[in-house]
Amino acid sequence: MLNKLAAVLLAFAVPCAAAQDYPHKPVRLIVPFPPGGSVDLVARLVGKGLQDALKQPFVVDNKPGASGNVGAAYVAKAPPDGYTLLVGSAGVFAANQFLYANPPFDPLRAFAPIMRIVDQPNILVVGPKSPVRSVNELIALAKARPGKLGFGSASVGSAQHFSTEIFMQQAGVELLHVPYKGGAPALVDLMGGQIDMLFDTSPTALPYARSGKLRALAITGRQRSPLLPDVPTMKEAGLPDFEVVTWTGIAAPAGTPQAVIDRLNAAIKTALRGELRRQLEETSLIPVGDSPEAFREFMRKDADIYARLVKAAKIKPQ
Repeated sequence: MLNKLAAVLLAFAVPCAAAQDYPHKPVRLIVPFPPGGSVDLVARLVGKGLQDALKQPFVVDNKPGASGNVGAAYVAKAPPDGYTLLVGSAGVFAANQFLYANPPFDPLRAFAPIMRIVDQPNILVVGPKSPVRSVNELIALAKARPGKLGFGSASVGSAQHFSTEIFMQQAGVELLHVPYKGGAPALVDLMGGQIDMLFDTSPTALPYARSGKLRALAITGRQRSPLLPDVPTMKEAGLPDFEVVTWTGIAAPAGTPQAVIDRLNAAIKTALRGELRRQLEETSLIPVGDSPEAFREFMRKDADIYARLVKAAKIKPQ
């Protein structure tokens, strides 16, 4: 009886000791998209916060491909020791499983959620030489040229893609999808006039909108951004049912000790009470900082929403 009790206590003590010692070497933050996008920005800011809190380097490693699946699958197969983490968007954590005929992982089985870090609205932007100056003008032009106006996205099934699918449904227009390998290349082509519009993530679109390199028509959140106070919400611009807020979260491979998950969650929460919060908010990101359990439930509910959107938009799995 005493031997069994000792074994139970030892099994409990080992993860706790590991968590107290964690991290004792550099940690990799895998971003499944190219540098320059909003997920990459969040990863670098959070990595700096974790490095300050836990006194070890948190190094961002970009592994783009297949709408984020390449980098996410890499993390899913990594040792569950807390030294390889995934910083991803709603695509890899919720949507992609419905966009691929043979998805390489099931998000809720493959990952141990740590935290939903931020929410973020998108900004509807057009190029600086576009004749369009309002959402109503954009809708009128799209109806006059059905299927001719090109919209960019970071990839099939990205936040930009789904935002535009919802826009097409609610505005009653048909647009041409031009997917890219990340949001940054789409922004470059929008500024160059190769595409006509883009629902881009707010942190990446914001500086271009404020400098006049892009024209912001509307923001997809429930309220205006204090950083773009003259830009209306989509509801104010004439689509009363339009509200889209995307998000970025962090997770570890399934099987990572709960004590390590909790230590990471607590460290990010501490960082979110200081300089990290200011840095996120000044790029129009909305800090969340929820628990691992709340993030898992949010992933489950968001997956249900994306399943319905994929079906309604008649997007065929690749």
